Amino acid sequence: MQADLLIQNARVVDPSQAIDRVMNVAITDGKIAALDAPAATEAKQTYDASGKLVCPGFIDIHAHVSSDIVPLAVTPDEAGVTAGCTAVSDAGSVGYLHLHPFRKFAIAPARTDVFVFLNVSPFGEVVLPEVGFDIVNEAEFLKVIEANRDIVKGIKLRAIGELIYATKVDVVDLAVRIARKAGLPLMIHLGMGFNEPLTDDEIASFITRMLGRCEKGDILTHAFTDKPGGVFRLDGTPIAGLEDALARGVYLDAAPGRGHINFNLVKAALARGFAPQALGTDVVRLPEEQPHFYNVAAVASKFMALGMSLNDVIAAATCNPAKMLGEEEKRGGLKIGMTADLSILGYHEGEFLLHDGRVGNVVPANIFLSPQMVVKRGEIIQVRESHRGHIPTKSTMEALMKK
Repeated sequence: MQADLLIQNARVVDPSQAIDRVMNVAITDGKIAALDAPAATEAKQTYDASGKLVCPGFIDIHAHVSSDIVPLAVTPDEAGVTAGCTAVSDAGSVGYLHLHPFRKFAIAPARTDVFVFLNVSPFGEVVLPEVGFDIVNEAEFLKVIEANRDIVKGIKLRAIGELIYATKVDVVDLAVRIARKAGLPLMIHLGMGFNEPLTDDEIASFITRMLGRCEKGDILTHAFTDKPGGVFRLDGTPIAGLEDALARGVYLDAAPGRGHINFNLVKAALARGFAPQALGTDVVRLPEEQPHFYNVAAVASKFMALGMSLNDVIAAATCNPAKMLGEEEKRGGLKIGMTADLSILGYHEGEFLLHDGRVGNVVPANIFLSPQMVVKRGEIIQVRESHRGHIPTKSTMEALMKK
């Protein structure tokens, strides 16, 4: 056979097909042509992936990529192909009033595939905390969704304290109503401020009520936050309503960002059998300065150090988020005939030190995954050096934390 690109000697890890072994991957016309292709396969271009992992293209299910529309956001390719992901979903940066310019000026020119969870606020996160719930035009909201079904994959709700004491609208009810009418899942941000003017009972009642409205396919993001309004206690035990929601098919997304995770809580929750199905990053500005927070491979490395297996973290970066987005037939695997979207990772063994950001907990690791390059529709794209070259040895991370 002949191929456009032959990736040789790759340790292919594709949980969607229960594959983890060394083989050659042949790509033709931007699609997977063969796995375990003969070494003698003729190809226009070859790449020796010895010592590296070759996986289905990583998907960051929680990113903020609305570029200049929202001050905190990066461009799609900063979170995507140049950070080791072939697809991202924007988690509520924009509302229905800004989807058109987002699509035209940020999504259209990107090499990364971009999906959207529309914020229930019509203005999205242009202003934080969100405003405008009282002027939502539900008919117009649903019209925008219908016209953009190819990219709109859900509705985003930030379950913050202001929804309890500072809004006249029942925002949870509004978000649920729009999501169900549109036949889309809800992505719910967990975690409030530490100094909310609310009692513990008021917060618990709000979160328990919200969990009761969750249905199969909904996503709880920042799932392992230790902030008020989270769904796990510090000892890893679930709050009332969480186990019932998970039994109904609700997903957990990590999305640690720089302040939405506590390693001690994660370790305790994993020990009790509660693992994330997705490893979103919550990428915002400053990805160059803090690559250890803002690429999916680094998040996967942290969860491996905390107790998850390699197969499980790769699934949480590939086939699981593909299913959450309703894209499992198009991405998340390396089946013959699928679009050739791949993430190629460095597999480093040694002594590493990983930390959780705001809380300051650290965890030792003996394996670290670094994004090296992606293949997007058969084309090789290099990951930028700040991500490719970041290897958190103990001395490197101790110096960075002091800085």
